[in-house]
Amino acid sequence: MAGDDTSRNNIGNECNENKRQGTISSARFNLLSSMVGGGSLSLPLAFHQTGNLFVAPILLVVTSILAQQSILFLVKAGVYSTASAERGSSGDNNGEMASRQNNNLGNKKGTATYENVASQAFGSKARIFSMALVCVCCFAGTVGYAVLLRDMLEPIVDSLVKPPEGMGGGPTLARNAAMLFVVFCITPLTTWKNLTALRNVGAASMASVATVGLCVAYRSIECQLGVGGSEEREVDSDTANNDNLRAFPLSMKELLDAIPLFISSFICHFNVLPIHNELRCPTSDRVTQWVRTSIWPATLFYYIIGLTGSMFAKCTPSGTVQGNILLDFDEDDSLLLLGRLCLAMTITLAFPMLVIPARDILVRSIMPHAQGTRLGRRFLRQSQFQNTTHGHTSDIPNDIAVQDDGGLTTVEFEPMEISQVGNLEEPLLVLENRSMASTSDSYEFLENASMPSMQLGGGGGDADSKVARTLVAICVFWSAAGLACSVQSIDVVWDLVGSSFSIMLAFLIPCGAYLKLARRKRFDEAQDGGMGFRKWMVSRAVAWGMILVFAPLMVISTLNACYNSFFAKSS
Repeated sequence: MAGDDTSRNNIGNECNENKRQGTISSARFNLLSSMVGGGSLSLPLAFHQTGNLFVAPILLVVTSILAQQSILFLVKAGVYSTASAERGSSGDNNGEMASRQNNNLGNKKGTATYENVASQAFGSKARIFSMALVCVCCFAGTVGYAVLLRDMLEPIVDSLVKPPEGMGGGPTLARNAAMLFVVFCITPLTTWKNLTALRNVGAASMASVATVGLCVAYRSIECQLGVGGSEEREVDSDTANNDNLRAFPLSMKELLDAIPLFISSFICHFNVLPIHNELRCPTSDRVTQWVRTSIWPATLFYYIIGLTGSMFAKCTPSGTVQGNILLDFDEDDSLLLLGRLCLAMTITLAFPMLVIPARDILVRSIMPHAQGTRLGRRFLRQSQFQNTTHGHTSDIPNDIAVQDDGGLTTVEFEPMEISQVGNLEEPLLVLENRSMASTSDSYEFLENASMPSMQLGGGGGDADSKVARTLVAICVFWSAAGLACSVQSIDVVWDLVGSSFSIMLAFLIPCGAYLKLARRKRFDEAQDGGMGFRKWMVSRAVAWGMILVFAPLMVISTLNACYNSFFAKSS
C-alpha cells in the first residue's frame, strides 16, 4: 500500500506540474517585468530628440500597436507550430488510455517555443538561428542590466568606499563587488522552473519602476514651476531660453537615433510563449485581455516618464537630457536616491526574466527530453490518438468545455479554422462554458484520476532536468555579470542590439512565421459567409506591411548605430 500511495503521489505531483496555473494577473506582471525596466530611462532622450509634443507620442502609440500585433502573431504561430509537431508524431500513440482522460488535456501546459516556431516556419537552420538570437538578446540584456545596476549603486558604494582619485563612473573593485553581491542574492530565482512562480516578483518590480517614474515626474514638475532646488542649478542663459517643448525633431539624424529606443522599450517576445504556455484557459478573449492590459499600461507609463523627463532639459546645463535620465539629477538628491534604489530593485528583479529564456533554450539543446514529464508526453500521445479516431482532420485542436450526462465538465477537441485564429474576436481555444468553476472541475478530475497503466518511474529525469537548469542558469547569469565587471559603457551594445537583433526578434520572425504557418492551414471560405476569410486576409496584409516597414528600418538603424558607435565619436 505504501508503494501505491507513493505512485499516486507521484502521479498527483506530475499532474500539478503539467497543469496551466498562470492567471491573467500573473501573466500580465511577468510580461510587464520583461518589458518595462531600465530601458524606460532612455525614453526622455527619445522624446526630446523627436519632439515631445507631437511626433514622440505618435511614435510611442504606433510602436505599442505594432508590438501588440506582433505578440499576437507570435502566439498564433506558436499554436500552429505546436499543432504541426503533434500531427508529425501522431503515429507513435498506442491508444491505451481512456477517452475521458484525453478530454482533460485542455488544461495541460502548452509546449510552444520560439525556436520551434522558427523551425516549423523556416526550417532547421532557422531553429538554430532563433535559438542564438534569443540567447544573444537575453545575454546582452543581462550584461546591460548588470552595468546599470552597478551605476545605480555607485553613490551608496562611493560613500562607503572612496573611489580612486579622479575616478568618474565605471568599474571599480568596490562597485563590482556590490553588484556581484546583488547577483549572488538573486541567483536562486533564475533556477526556478517557470515564470508563473515569479508572479510576485513581477508585481514588486512594477511597483519599483513606478516609484522611479513618480520621482522623475515630481522633480521635472518642480523644474517647470521653478520651485524646490531646481532654481539653484547653474543653467546657461542660452539654454534657459531653449525650447524644451517642441513638436518635431530638429533633424532626421535625431529621429533615427530615437527610433530604436522606442522599439527596445517593447521587447518582451522571448517570454511571450513561455507565459502563454502557463496561462489557464487561453481563450481568445483571455489572450487579448492579457496582451492589451500589459501593453497599454506600459505605454501610459512610457508617455509620462518620457514627457516629464524630456521637459527636465530646461534645468540641465546642456539643455538636453542623457540616455539615463537619473544621471541628470544631483547625486545628493534624496528623492532621486530613492529613485535609484527603486531602479536597482527593478533591475534586480528583472534578471530572472532575462536569464530564464536563455537558460531554457540551452537546456533544451543539451537535454532534448528534459522539458516535460512522462505523464505529459503520454497525455500528448493520447490526444493525437483521440483526434485520429474521431476523424479530426484539422491541425489545430481547441478546447470546448461540455457538460456530460453525469454533470462532469470535460473537454473535447474540435478542428480550428483559420477564420477562428485570424482575428482575436474569434477563439484560439474556445470554452463554451467560460466559468472558472467548470475549469476547476476539470482540474480536479485530472488530479484525482486513477491511471494504473502509466509507468512513471522514480522521477530521475526531473532531477536531471533540475540540475541542468541550475547549472546552466548559474553559467549564463554569472558569465554575464563577470563580463559586466569589465564594461565601461554599455552604449555600443544597446545601440547594436536595439537596432538590429530586437527588430528581428520582435517583428520580423513573428510576422514571417505567422504568414508561413497560416498559409499551410486549410480554410473553408463558405464559413461565416466568407467573413472569416476576409479577416484572415487582413491579418496577412498587416503582417506583410510590418515586414515591409521593419526590414528596411532594421538595416537603416543598424547602419546608423554603427556610425554612432565607431565613427561619430572619432570624428
